[in-house]
Amino acid sequence: MIVNLPYSPIHSVKWIEKHLSKNYYKKKYDRYMWWRSYTPKNAPLPARNYTVRDRILNGDFELGPFVYEIELAEHRMNEKWIKHRGYEDTYREDIQVDKARRKRLMEDRDKDEFNKLADLKRSMVFEVKMTKEQYEKEVTNYTGPDLVNFYYRMADKYGVYARKPKAIPNFR
Repeated sequence: MIVNLPYSPIHSVKWIEKHLSKNYYKKKYDRYMWWRSYTPKNAPLPARNYTVRDRILNGDFELGPFVYEIELAEHRMNEKWIKHRGYEDTYREDIQVDKARRKRLMEDRDKDEFNKLADLKRSMVFEVKMTKEQYEKEVTNYTGPDLVNFYYRMADKYGVYARKPKAIPNFR
């Protein structure tokens, strides 16, 4: 039996759950942010005390859990579609919470990605001797494998401003 499902997530449920459990903590229920279920294991490093390279290696600019949580919500809605077998009125009633969760996760994903890209641009321009226009040109033309290689290539090409080393606390 071939069924046309309303959503087509890329990954399987098993893969998503394995990936989320490996890279993120499962959150307890939060009534103010009920649509989120996961949070990153590594806390983001403060930009003031760490270099862009350190923050990239820490995973501060990686894709958040929102994309995978959206796919999980889509899988749930597809399962409910099969369960209701085309009775659209009961299907719509049953997916209201999942649809609201998906919508809010998509909004959070967009905000998170915008903030990460803006922070990366600001940090790269601050640390690497390049202008905003040079950054825009380089980032659009870059075809390398990952972000840390982009940082190394830009540092080699433009140079890096000298920074004071991190303050070492005195425990005496």
